[in-house]
Amino acid sequence: MKNSFIQGATILMVANAVSKILGAVLKIPLTYIIHEEGMAVYNTAFSVYAMLLAFVMSGIPFAVSKLTATEIARNNPSGARAIVHTSSFVLFIIGVCATLVMWFGADFFAMAMKEERASWAIRAVAPAVVLVAVGDAVKSGFQGESNMLPTAISQCIEAFIKLGAGFLFALMFINAGTDKSAGGAILGVTVGELAATGMLVSLYLVSHRHVKRERGREREHIHSLVDTALPIMLMAITTSAISMVDTSLLRTSLLRAGLTADNARYLYGAYTGYAMTVLNLPSGLLATLGVSIIPAISAAAATDSKKRINKLIKSGLGICCVCSLAASAVIALFGDVILKILFSNTASSLMLRISAPSVLFISIMQLSGAILQALGYTGRVFVSAVAVGVIKLLAAVFLVSIPDINIYGAAIGSDIAFFVGMVMNLIFLAEKVR
Repeated sequence: MKNSFIQGATILMVANAVSKILGAVLKIPLTYIIHEEGMAVYNTAFSVYAMLLAFVMSGIPFAVSKLTATEIARNNPSGARAIVHTSSFVLFIIGVCATLVMWFGADFFAMAMKEERASWAIRAVAPAVVLVAVGDAVKSGFQGESNMLPTAISQCIEAFIKLGAGFLFALMFINAGTDKSAGGAILGVTVGELAATGMLVSLYLVSHRHVKRERGREREHIHSLVDTALPIMLMAITTSAISMVDTSLLRTSLLRAGLTADNARYLYGAYTGYAMTVLNLPSGLLATLGVSIIPAISAAAATDSKKRINKLIKSGLGICCVCSLAASAVIALFGDVILKILFSNTASSLMLRISAPSVLFISIMQLSGAILQALGYTGRVFVSAVAVGVIKLLAAVFLVSIPDINIYGAAIGSDIAFFVGMVMNLIFLAEKVR
């Protein structure tokens, strides 16, 4: 089980590295095409997409992975396949509803995010929600079997196609204005998700064609999915709402700091488009540890193996600490060099250096939160996540609005918030695992 966890994490980490690098590669030419103003539109649309996706995906993929791992540990592959089928149907319905909300509510979301030019981009990425919903149900089924290869392949396919399509569409709409060009860039996300989801569904149907689906327990599976996913869904709704408010407050506070609308848009685009892109690379890679450890912990809990659980926790946290600490140090020391290589722009280097400690804090918080959820202590993770959101909101209101601090207040607030969240999760974990 330990070797399976490490092997799965390694596969996902390599795939994530490829997809993250390709994502960064996409943003390099995009910055030359749509510039900081366009990046602000792109990231605003992506924030709305991420918020609704978090609502749709919250809990159910985790529940699928956990319940599938439990059925496999009990030597019941038919039950595992039934869980995947049921969850795919449920997520398809939820995904369609979310896509319609995003499409018809694009103008509202754009105004709420203080970026009225983002409406077209929000509609361009709306169909991706239902595609990701179905794809993640299948992906989670594979993960519950500790088979991380399909996830890795789908990530690479999605990244490659998103890169090519996004760049092509951005160029196609470049003469139509910044909002249309940014919308074309984010349309690549929808095309990439279409290809990735098609691959996942096809691969699952072919690889499980000899496994008979357990019938007659659909209602029981739905209840299990809801019971496992609901606390995580409530957490995701709360934290996503806080994130949306944080983005709006951040833009408003920049204006309160005395900046013009164009300067506020420029700083926001530089922070989210440059600094956060680099910062999210290592933390995104290390998030794979949590994805891999959930089925391993769930299977060990199903067989009541406390010794195995403790070994998995120590192994996971040890790897996470070493890798995230190294990543934080590299960003702190060579952040300007990284920005220069990637974007030929070092304007956000100080933002990146200030944010460097967050890589360590976010990575450990993510992994410890995944362990707590796998053990059934989602409420503790909810408390720490809300604490992080509240601290970031306070920073957006009080720090960012100070003229001499402005956007750097967001980076400082993130460091403080994620440090508090990390400490809280570790305390909760120490209390529950003896």
